[in-house]
Amino acid sequence: MQYVIQVLSAILIGLAIGVILGPRYPVRFIGSLIAIALSLIALFTTAWVYLAAGTIVFLVVLAIPAGASSSRT
Repeated sequence: MQYVIQVLSAILIGLAIGVILGPRYPVRFIGSLIAIALSLIALFTTAWVYLAAGTIVFLVVLAIPAGASSSRT
């Protein structure tokens, strides 16, 4: 089971790096950094809770529209 968690963590890290290298949207950038950090923790500790949390953060951030911002201009 630990190998499955490590492979899924590596996949999530790769996806998050792909989002970081894409167009720069602050919410997606910060959310991807959080997902990478949680995935790295899951990769080395093989705890599925961190992997699940990183996946949830990543999916919620991707669900936010790309041009959305909290300030109105």
